Amino acid sequence: MTRNWFSMRSVGLITEYNPFHNGHLHHLRESRRATGADVSVAVMSGHFLQRGEPALVDKWVRAEMAVAAGVDLVVELPLPWACNSAPYFALGAVQALNDLGVDALCFGSEVGDLDVLKQCAGLLEEHETLVARRTEALLRRGINYPEARQQVLA
Repeated sequence: MTRNWFSMRSVGLITEYNPFHNGHLHHLRESRRATGADVSVAVMSGHFLQRGEPALVDKWVRAEMAVAAGVDLVVELPLPWACNSAPYFALGAVQALNDLGVDALCFGSEVGDLDVLKQCAGLLEEHETLVARRTEALLRRGINYPEARQQVLA
């Protein structure tokens, strides 16, 4: 029986695929399995990645690799979002997936525990000004953004 496109469940992936590798394939397969998705949509940066770094592999080749691995649709994250810091990269990608009507978002994390991630997000929102001030102070001391943010949240 063929399923109606409008009743298909979709999962969105926020990617760079620079280049596509077995970890990405595992993420794709697990995303479909965990969500029961019929189709997958990857939002991928183009020729330039986060913070303006040039991609190792052409965006067209990376998209072909993703489709060959089973991604159903690859859309390019617009340059202003793709070349920005992680929060803006994520914001642009999530907005694109939302605008496409994707049902679920699946991502990996170093933490591996959604409850911990939700708790961190709540703390960031609740103490936004304090977190920003302390992060900025660490950045002025030469600590990179991810490390500074981690120190503030620890």
